[in-house]
Amino acid sequence: MLKVAVIGAGVSGLSVASLLGAAGHKVHVFEKSQKISELGAGIQISPNGFCVLKKLGVAEDTIDNSVCNNSILICDYYKGKKLLQFDQSSSLGNKHFRLMHRADLIKILYQSALSNKVIFNLGYAADAQSLSSQYSFVIAADGVHSKTRALLNPIQNTNRKTNYFAWRTIVPIKNTHHNGVRLTVAPNKHIVSYPIRGRDQLNLVLIQEAENNEIFEWGMTESPEEIKYIFSEFGGDMKETLESITTVHKWGLSSHDIPVNWTGGNIFLIGDALHPMLPFLAQGANSALEDAFVLTKLMSFLDVSEAADKYLEIRKPRLVRLMKQIKNNAWKFHLEHSFIRACTHSGLRFLDKSFPQSASLPFRWLYNYDVTKLNI
Repeated sequence: MLKVAVIGAGVSGLSVASLLGAAGHKVHVFEKSQKISELGAGIQISPNGFCVLKKLGVAEDTIDNSVCNNSILICDYYKGKKLLQFDQSSSLGNKHFRLMHRADLIKILYQSALSNKVIFNLGYAADAQSLSSQYSFVIAADGVHSKTRALLNPIQNTNRKTNYFAWRTIVPIKNTHHNGVRLTVAPNKHIVSYPIRGRDQLNLVLIQEAENNEIFEWGMTESPEEIKYIFSEFGGDMKETLESITTVHKWGLSSHDIPVNWTGGNIFLIGDALHPMLPFLAQGANSALEDAFVLTKLMSFLDVSEAADKYLEIRKPRLVRLMKQIKNNAWKFHLEHSFIRACTHSGLRFLDKSFPQSASLPFRWLYNYDVTKLNI
């Protein structure tokens, strides 16, 4: 039995704590907030993340609190016309792709951790270095602005602005929205929308290329009128959806290279503390769940140095490939040149009419990956 400290109670911290607790280890979670809560809005749990939730024993709770995403719809912004819709259920088999509110996932993971006898220390701003002498392992799940990442990587200690602004909001579903993830693309901006909470609510993520002045905090609010102005050229049913916005949060997106040092002694980075990523593939939470499963296995059977080497060996190739795909998507979503846009959209329409199922092939490496079946 190990004694493990986890810093942070987000998706990565709660999932690794619950997995370690279920494996019989003594786990203490240190969370700087006074209560377990989650700012945010919707979240996508793709099959590669869902398999970890299934292993954790919370699959049914997740299904009960989420909407199934069977297909992805890509639309042009001007009139909202369909470019391509492809059914994912056939390529994913019986694996689940779920859409839910982040707060609902946090609640499920928190209850799972409690049932696995995880001890919580709330309102405690823990320091990884000071904890390292008291615990077998210290797992830093302290998020995008991780102080532990900066501690282990002093020359990579700051996040880099990306000149993207994002807004998140939830609105009532007032029109016939696609029953799954919809991507509406425009020059220099896009909107991702999908139903959550019994299909009564619609989650919106709106992203624009713009100077963000290193404003990285989630808590800022934006005027709904400003959002309606910025995305005023969006037509069709999306225009009606934008008109229903009453509250919206914004933040400047940041990025960070995958750090050189993933570990330091018995301190390990996980989730956004290790690999903060732009939301162009909706893999932040899913990658955190994969991290959590791998770390739990390695810590249960290997000593500190062996676990550190194996963690890097297993996770880095996949994360590097994922980051490249995200960068590629960022370019594809925001095509500005009219000729390139026209050619690309013509190709998508042809694909939609002729071979829509082939659109899912480039992502099978991502979604069909099952970390729980690795020989660790």
